[in-house]
Amino acid sequence: MGRVRAPGKVERAGLSGGSHIIRRKISPPPLPGAVVRRPRIESLLAQLIEQHRVICAYASAGAGKTTAVLHASRQLDRPLAWLSVDATDAATGRLLIYLEAALASQVPSVEGVAGAALASHLPHPEAAGLLAESVGDSPVLLVLDDMERLAQEPDALAVIDSFIRYLPPSARLVIVSRSELPLSVSGPAAAPWIAAIGEEDLAFTVQEAAEALALAGRPDIDPVEAIVKTGGWVTGVLFEAWRSADHVIGIGGEADPLHGYLSVQILGQLQPAEREFLISTAVLEEVTAASAQRLGIADAAARLHALRARRLPVSWDPGGKAMRCHPRFREYLLELLGRRGENELRELRRSYARLLIEQHHDEEAVEEFLAAGALDEALSIVAGPLERVIERTDFQIAERWLEQLAPVRSQEDTALVAAELMLAVARDDFGRGVALADKLAADGRREEVARASSRAASLMAWCYLHAGRFEDIVSVLDVAAPGPETDAVRYSMTVIDDDMAERYPTTGSLSGGPLDALIMRTHYDRGRLALLTEPPASAWAAKAAEPWRIGALLSSGHIERAFELYQRFEGADGQNVWLSAVLGPELMSALGEPDAAWRLLREGRERIANSGSAMFEMMSLLAEAELELRLNSDAKAARAVLEQVQAHPLGHRFAFVVEHMNMLLGLALLTEGEDQAARQCLREAVAGMRRGDRMLRLPAAATYLAEAEWRAGDEDAADEAANLALAAAEQQGSNHILLDALSRFPAVLSRRLDLERTGDSPWHDLGRALMVRGVQLADVVAASVHVVEFGRLTIIVNGEEVQPRLKKSYELLAFLANHERQEASKQELLNALFGGRVDESAGSYLRQAILKLRKTVPDSIETDVAAGRVRLSGRVRVTTESGRLVGLLGQAASMRGEDRLRALLEALEIADRGSYLPDIRSPWAEERRQQLILLTQDARYEAAELAFAAGHYRQAARLVTDVLRGDPFRESAWRLEMRIAHALGDQDRVIVAYRACEQALRELGTRPAKTTLQLLHDLRR
Repeated sequence: MGRVRAPGKVERAGLSGGSHIIRRKISPPPLPGAVVRRPRIESLLAQLIEQHRVICAYASAGAGKTTAVLHASRQLDRPLAWLSVDATDAATGRLLIYLEAALASQVPSVEGVAGAALASHLPHPEAAGLLAESVGDSPVLLVLDDMERLAQEPDALAVIDSFIRYLPPSARLVIVSRSELPLSVSGPAAAPWIAAIGEEDLAFTVQEAAEALALAGRPDIDPVEAIVKTGGWVTGVLFEAWRSADHVIGIGGEADPLHGYLSVQILGQLQPAEREFLISTAVLEEVTAASAQRLGIADAAARLHALRARRLPVSWDPGGKAMRCHPRFREYLLELLGRRGENELRELRRSYARLLIEQHHDEEAVEEFLAAGALDEALSIVAGPLERVIERTDFQIAERWLEQLAPVRSQEDTALVAAELMLAVARDDFGRGVALADKLAADGRREEVARASSRAASLMAWCYLHAGRFEDIVSVLDVAAPGPETDAVRYSMTVIDDDMAERYPTTGSLSGGPLDALIMRTHYDRGRLALLTEPPASAWAAKAAEPWRIGALLSSGHIERAFELYQRFEGADGQNVWLSAVLGPELMSALGEPDAAWRLLREGRERIANSGSAMFEMMSLLAEAELELRLNSDAKAARAVLEQVQAHPLGHRFAFVVEHMNMLLGLALLTEGEDQAARQCLREAVAGMRRGDRMLRLPAAATYLAEAEWRAGDEDAADEAANLALAAAEQQGSNHILLDALSRFPAVLSRRLDLERTGDSPWHDLGRALMVRGVQLADVVAASVHVVEFGRLTIIVNGEEVQPRLKKSYELLAFLANHERQEASKQELLNALFGGRVDESAGSYLRQAILKLRKTVPDSIETDVAAGRVRLSGRVRVTTESGRLVGLLGQAASMRGEDRLRALLEALEIADRGSYLPDIRSPWAEERRQQLILLTQDARYEAAELAFAAGHYRQAARLVTDVLRGDPFRESAWRLEMRIAHALGDQDRVIVAYRACEQALRELGTRPAKTTLQLLHDLRR
């Protein structure tokens, strides 16, 4: 039989156990009542802790590691967090939750970080990194004791590796272990940030041994002899093992010298009944008479009383009623217990499991029942623990339990159906969920299960949803008890089938349960992107819904944030199928990575096939058609793919699939000039989206329809479709999808602008956004050469400033970097940089500028002598401050509210650094300077309007003052100045602003508009 292990006992994010057990596991162990202080070791450890981020204390059992760390920690002005590791922590989900609990005892801000990371389905090492980073600036000292128990657990060590790698510089970690751990830490946490102490450091000196022996009541023993015989081994000195002539490796049949000593010198001195009592109660962390009796041990109180008089490596509570064995002593006792007869050991395990149930540690009880072969008893309590294990994403444990319990589960047993379905959905194994539901149906028990458990009913319906089996969904939902979980499935039908949406009306409100994930997914498909900004309360739902939140970021134009979140999941075990196979290609396409987009699409097909989801099959085909149109401009290939969707047996069953297909088909037909057919497809797509209130793709579909209606000669219908596109974007809270569509058909915007009477309509905002679109985020992030243009001139290469000797070198690099093609003829350069001079002096100056730039920034410039052209090299990526500014304005145009204001302010921060290309007066520089001034003036005014709308009146006042300083003839800015003054309660300032507006416009020979005068009257009422 294997070694009996002591279970962990924590109730946190799906772990069972009482709060006192939590405190015990994450509390530093009590120091022995009589222990010699060792200033030498304490000072050494304290010094190492202050100087190094990670300290490893590696030494044999009984060397005094834990005691030394406890004493050293008291010398430090650091909050102490503690975790005593045991074998159950090899389950990395548990290990993470325990790490969080330990840290949260001293750093409350980390509370919930690990749980949220697990809920988001992050790889467990990645979650450990986030947990470490969440410590922030806290000087916490975390001690991981008994780490040798994880020495053979590579997954658990990977979690510790990642935790160490991302631990902030202010924090400290001490690892206490009997054996050296095969950690593979690299990066900032590596040497010189790691230190270690070992056996020789911890060994007793003669003086320390003398003090320890005196404290132990054995002053008669010669400390020098003790050191010589034991090598300074702390436990050997204290328990006098050195005095035994039998103290040799292997004594008592033990290979471990400590175990040999315990066999002869400790257990060998006890009565047989006392030995049996210690071994039988070793499963208990704390032994009391009551707990021992629950294990079936007679005369437990008498045995405890007798042991109280013995000299043992144990500690007692003040009343002498509860005993706790030294960890190494208990470890040996557990090993002896594992050698007992199989039947006896099984019975003891069963008794222990029943005690665990009484103490509300049902997860540990399941493990003990399974180890004892008591499958029926395990089955009777496993339902709740199984769902908790699945929720914290320890799927391997869940699968093992289900496999072990399979022999005792009858066909009538449906207690675990909901948990099995949760596991199937969490792993995107919808085929497995459908098979389970179908088996229940074949046995005539599906409706019975649906009536008994709304969760099981909802999860069955979710799986049937992916299979396109709507009749089965109806059969399940019609008998299911009403409640938030079935409401979630009914809400999901609003994107699938209009008739079923009418049959099952619901609002889609979050309830805090796991089926909130389905609500989040439906929010995404309906284009309710603002509702996806925060994760749901349920950890399981948050994990399942994370892909849809990433999709919402992408659809809102937050491509960088979407990519950052996506990278956390990329390549992870159990990565969401939709995320990798459908959203992944779209994200890579948006980042300008076509090869990666096609690769993800191809790789995703196999994962989709394994998922058993017909819905995903069609979504993948739609994604392929999108890529053909976006990346290859191949309408013919896109139509061929869309024909596969139409031919699919379920191609007509999903409303949102049909609408998406019609939209893409209409776009392809428009591209090929088949305008009438395109108009019909797009009308059907838009009508379906409006009928079902499915807004995700409506801004694009309505834009394409506006173009089709115009080509068909129906101008009113074209305007109506354009207005619908704008309204849908406003409902989404983002212009990103609308701008993408307008980029394909800018004439839609041009025609709409012709109808606007003022220059500050939403369509003008979109026009300005289109003007500045085109700066790719990937280029900015990956740039290795950056040109500083505002306020000063410098070039930054890989983070280091460089200084070409010629000012024309700066100007040349800035000109090429901001040029559309990043290249120019020499004549263009002479015109731009030298005002068209073609003399020898200008040509020589240009050659010198190129030469100096090449020397300062190697590989930056290429010249084609034959063609007379100069270009930026493809071997470097060059960015400019003005390019960044323009790019930020473009991103801001696809945002709304506070997000838009922040992007605008970030752009203005660049412009406010000073004049563009100071002291450079060449024609192109003057022209670009004026362009940027106009752009920033518009951006500053827009930021002022947004700040005012958000109630940031002081900020709005500063911004509008700057606007009017640069452009006193902007009447809309004077109106804003008046509104701000009114909001601040300054009526005099309202009048002053109006008079200033009058005076400014008088210079132009005009007067304030009626709207400005009316505003004055309204504000003075």
